[in-house]
Amino acid sequence: MFYGRIDFDASNYPLTVTGGGIFWGSSYLYPIRHRLLFVEILISENRVAIFNSERFSDEPDGLLEERFVHDEWIEDRINYYHLRSLDFSAVIINKKSQSFSCHISSVVYVPFYLRHDPKGVSIDWDYRRLLKDTDAEIAWDVVLTQIQGIMPYGHRTVIEGVVRTTAGATLTASRHGIKTSLPLPVHFSPPFDHIDSTDIERHFIGALEALLDARPLENRRTAVELSGGMDSALSSMVTKNLLGPGLLSVTAQFDGAMGAAQQKRCATLIQAGGFDNLSLPAARLAPFGETSLRRVRYGVMPEDESYPEIFEASLNIAKTIGVDTLISGLGGDELYVMYADEDRSSSGKEASRCSFLTETGLNYARTTHIAYPTGWLAASCWYSSASRSQRLLRYGIWPVYPYQNIKLAQFISRLPHRYRHDRSILRKSISILLNEDMYEKNYIKETFDPVAIRGIEENRLYLMSLVKESRITNHHYINKHNVISALQGNIRELDRNTYNSLFQTLKILCFFQ
Repeated sequence: MFYGRIDFDASNYPLTVTGGGIFWGSSYLYPIRHRLLFVEILISENRVAIFNSERFSDEPDGLLEERFVHDEWIEDRINYYHLRSLDFSAVIINKKSQSFSCHISSVVYVPFYLRHDPKGVSIDWDYRRLLKDTDAEIAWDVVLTQIQGIMPYGHRTVIEGVVRTTAGATLTASRHGIKTSLPLPVHFSPPFDHIDSTDIERHFIGALEALLDARPLENRRTAVELSGGMDSALSSMVTKNLLGPGLLSVTAQFDGAMGAAQQKRCATLIQAGGFDNLSLPAARLAPFGETSLRRVRYGVMPEDESYPEIFEASLNIAKTIGVDTLISGLGGDELYVMYADEDRSSSGKEASRCSFLTETGLNYARTTHIAYPTGWLAASCWYSSASRSQRLLRYGIWPVYPYQNIKLAQFISRLPHRYRHDRSILRKSISILLNEDMYEKNYIKETFDPVAIRGIEENRLYLMSLVKESRITNHHYINKHNVISALQGNIRELDRNTYNSLFQTLKILCFFQ
């Protein structure tokens, strides 16, 4: 939630706040400025604390007046922000040690990235701006795990020497480098065997409404994602109940039988919600096209979502018509934790052998262990929201993910299995709001595969040139011949593991082109 530069030898200079930025000596920080956020600055004898946080409806926005406090009060303030259940980031400058620490909420909508050098640290929530005009060094252990189809969450990135802030963690930067202190893992209490089932779905709906109502949302400035899926269906209808009809909804229309079913669901939701709908043809915005940000060096992080091209087009229009907030159903899938004795989907098989790695690459990848402490939210929530937020903020749009809330996750985790299984509580909640049970029968989640395959096929020459010339595929860790063979062949006939590895490899090559 910050952009700037902190030099260690400037730690004791006085602060000046002007033009939306905070300056001291050769250092400066620009917090993200948005009407849903505020900035608080606390100054003590030994430390300076800068908080950038989401705000509740009854709190002021903008930059709050600087306050002078005792040292210990800053620690109390950090704990207070963690208890607010809203997203926040804090930079705490230690004048004595000429170091600083970064503290992050456990929901972490918007991480920022840090790049260390002997004099200080460059900071940016926008990795593309941070890496501009640089030759990034490849973090091979992270890259190889991603090619295998493993997406570990943590402070490491695919770029050696660039770390990111992560959920509930503290990063401390000094002349010696950046150290990470991870949060303690959470422990899930067993679910209740039985509960009073009267109106449990209405309690769930009410909780989502309260989470949105706590924020200063406005109808004409708010858009909702509407994929036709269950998560966005519920979040968009809850938003409509709170803010009224006339909200902008954003959809991407897919082709084929799946697209027809999706279009039918979206039409029902648009009519029920009274949305002003913006629909874009997904097939026309397939990945890797000539106008895609993937063709820009460092344009799209490899672990980003599969379809930034669609979002780039829709967000540009949303910004033009005055939208500054997007309500997303992101994180809804991950909310329904399954306990060991309930989850029957686990096969116990090891990860498939990846044909794109040489024996040397496979052996190196086996030595890599990247894990993050268990949190109330799934790691995929943190990953996905971080990627999505990058894109939104470049258009001045703040994301709101109502499902990504610690209290809500704790509530859902204690429900008996029948409510969590197959997201039963979600399905029934939508039925209540729509007076329509289409999500309780014959619902198949939409897939991006046809659009992704089209993107690979239509841009095969460009992608082949990347494979042949990349420093990654020409490394002894990578079996370049197998990558070329998969790309030259019939993409539609690849087995699932090979297809996933190919798509991820191509995203990595685009990033480091």
